[in-house]
Amino acid sequence: MSNIRILLVEDSISQAMHLRYVLEAEGFGIDVASNGIDALSFLEHNTPDLIISDTMMPTMNGYELCKKIRENPRLKEIPLMLVTALSDPTDLIRALEAGADNLITKPYNEQALISRIRYILVNAEIRSQSGSETGIEVFFAGKRYSINSTRIQMIDFLLSMYESATQKNQELLLSNNKLKEALDNIITLQRNYRQLLETDQDAIFVYDKDKVIRYANPAAHSLFSREGKGLIGAHLPIDEDISSQKEIEMKDPYGNTAFLDVRSVSSDWDGEMMTLSVFRNITEATQLRKELEQMSLTDDLTGIYNRRGFKLLSERMVKLARRLQSQMFILFADMDGLKSINDTLGYLEGDRAIHTMAIFFKNAFRESDLVARMGGDEFAVMGLINENFIPSRLIDRMNELVQGFNAKGESRFKLSLSMGIENIPYDSQAPIEEFLNSADAKMREEKQKQKKNSSIILDLKNNAI
Repeated sequence: MSNIRILLVEDSISQAMHLRYVLEAEGFGIDVASNGIDALSFLEHNTPDLIISDTMMPTMNGYELCKKIRENPRLKEIPLMLVTALSDPTDLIRALEAGADNLITKPYNEQALISRIRYILVNAEIRSQSGSETGIEVFFAGKRYSINSTRIQMIDFLLSMYESATQKNQELLLSNNKLKEALDNIITLQRNYRQLLETDQDAIFVYDKDKVIRYANPAAHSLFSREGKGLIGAHLPIDEDISSQKEIEMKDPYGNTAFLDVRSVSSDWDGEMMTLSVFRNITEATQLRKELEQMSLTDDLTGIYNRRGFKLLSERMVKLARRLQSQMFILFADMDGLKSINDTLGYLEGDRAIHTMAIFFKNAFRESDLVARMGGDEFAVMGLINENFIPSRLIDRMNELVQGFNAKGESRFKLSLSMGIENIPYDSQAPIEEFLNSADAKMREEKQKQKKNSSIILDLKNNAI
């Protein structure tokens, strides 16, 4: 069918260009008019082999265009196909009344459309020789229609409509099969999803904006309910905001401390927007982490903080002091004679001496004070100063504990301690190490005084002898 020209009458540029591309790929020559008026203007000087027109167009619709063409003796034999997006039976009657040869509904199958076009073109000569028109009147949907078409035209029209109906029916069956398959998949997915929720070891809640629980899996009941049931319809047993990922601490129904990692998302649940929160029990991992952190911050021998712990916690104490506008003190101490204990009694006795001194520090200072073994025989203490607090009294308390220990004579060694103390203004920007060094210097001065006093006492004894 070379040299076949088809006139497309379509007001939608995108649809016209798409159909033109499809038909030109089949070897047809294509002309395009954007409405009925433009089509009639084109037909004044051209005679296409086939006209394909949309029914719904501005200015002049497809039915009116078809009637105008059939009224023109030069054009009335041109086969004309109407394309409609409607599916009312009235469309069929209006198309017959207008004198159309064929009617196809959108969306159409492209191959079916091409097959229909070839059929119309092959049978065009037969239709031209089919004899006179048959005039009949049809009363439908409260309106009378006059149809003047040849018998073969009517048969072709009815066959085309039957073909369209068969095609639509096949498409409908295919769609129904796909829909059934999709529904089966959805049911399977829902069943699998439900099974995942029910068997998940994490506690899962679905709740509304008022935090009323709509769903709780068995793990949630086990974690939050002593009876293992009864959470549906109750309020979420978590008071704090869990809209974002966070770690929370709570008491389980038996009073045990539990640590949970919480993650929440918005989700559609039975047609409503809900919040889905997953609570993962990380109690063992958290406790292990805290133990490891504690181990890294504490001294193995004495159980008090080590140098690393002192550095970390002293920074926090400085921030607290600035917030409370409270001065601080820092004390640096050094055990006297530890080397002599190690050399004469052994390192085991030396460790006992260090451990005993650490106990004295813990007993002499407040629970809120930061007490640390800085290494070897060195200790440091840091704390806040309030109106009832006099740091020198703590030094006296330490000396009393040491002297009391020595007076009992229950150990193979005697203890001695040199201490220096420094105050820290809350608004100071100097690093803690600077004040620690200052306290260390005062401690060394104190140590020198003790050595000097010891030498004087020793000389007095020798002279007395």
